[in-house]
Amino acid sequence: MRQSVVKALRELDAISVENKVYPGTPDVNYIGGWMELKWLRRWPKNCDESPVKIDHFTPQQRVWLKRRWRRGGAAWLLLQVRTDWLIFDGETAALIVGRVPRGKLFELCRQSWSGMDWRDFKSWLKSRARN
Repeated sequence: MRQSVVKALRELDAISVENKVYPGTPDVNYIGGWMELKWLRRWPKNCDESPVKIDHFTPQQRVWLKRRWRRGGAAWLLLQVRTDWLIFDGETAALIVGRVPRGKLFELCRQSWSGMDWRDFKSWLKSRARN
């Protein structure tokens, strides 16, 4: 997922980030901000009634995204589940991702795609730059 996102956002000078010194730092930095990437192979059983758990979404990542968003920075969480892609602002991601059923995720995401159209995704990101 990370390679695909970085490649798609090459025009926005996207780079992959690994920061062992500051836990919680998102996976991708690009001209317009930061993006945490999360991936699930499939929607879990009972995902329409039970929270869609994302075990690898750490407390440090939640804090980082919420703090950056509240301070005016562009911080996003991009979730891929099979062919579904959902993007959340940092604060919403910190509060609800991994804690609510599938329907609520779709309701509260900023945008969703069934199958990723990278050109549309890049255009969407550009239009949401927080200046």
